[in-house]
Amino acid sequence: MTRESFRRKRKPFYKRKPFIISLILIIILIIGLLIFWKSTSSKDNTHTTQPSHKIEKVKPKKETKKKVTKKKHVKKAKKQKAADEITAKQQENDNKPKNDQQKKTTNQIKNAGTYTDLTYDTDWYTFEISNDVKLVKDSNGDAALLVKYNYTNKTQSNEIPQRVQNTAIMLKQDNQQLTATTASGEYSTIVNSSNNGLVQPNKSFDGALLVKVKDTDSEVTMYFKNIQTNDWLDTTQPLKLK
Repeated sequence: MTRESFRRKRKPFYKRKPFIISLILIIILIIGLLIFWKSTSSKDNTHTTQPSHKIEKVKPKKETKKKVTKKKHVKKAKKQKAADEITAKQQENDNKPKNDQQKKTTNQIKNAGTYTDLTYDTDWYTFEISNDVKLVKDSNGDAALLVKYNYTNKTQSNEIPQRVQNTAIMLKQDNQQLTATTASGEYSTIVNSSNNGLVQPNKSFDGALLVKVKDTDSEVTMYFKNIQTNDWLDTTQPLKLK
């Protein structure tokens, strides 16, 4: 054994080349593991702390939609309210002159209602009942009573004969009030014009009323109203169907 070989053999283990190489490899391995762990941990933190764009976009969208819808409903309600107020005001203005005229006229009524010799007369209108009373068929083919009349408008406004006749004249059969029905054939023109036509002040009109009857044998009775008290007059008109 040479002196150099003896010297190498006597070296401590940590100074030996194999140990140093192993130590360097271990250190490199540890450093590599640390770098890998740090890189992985950084990626996890990035995914964890990254905000969810989907949630952030959806939530404000819903809130905005609700607010817009609420505003639309409020705006629509305001418009509807304004329209209703205008309509109510127009109706009030339309009715006011007529109501005022009626109140004024009511206080000055001289003839509240009389019926004599087929003539129903008041300060507001006159109905002259015709002898031409007959049973006919209505638009449904059911029995109906046709009563012709001549109407004179004594008011200062246009009037519809059917509207006046409907409130001032009543027909009953077997103590039951008869209801108006629609005409057909040759009688439709006169009945429809009575229902829809306007009669000017101090003008007369030949019209007719048509009511449905349940019994073609029983007598029908006409009643007439007192325009001041809204009660029915004691005088009535019986109408024999045969």
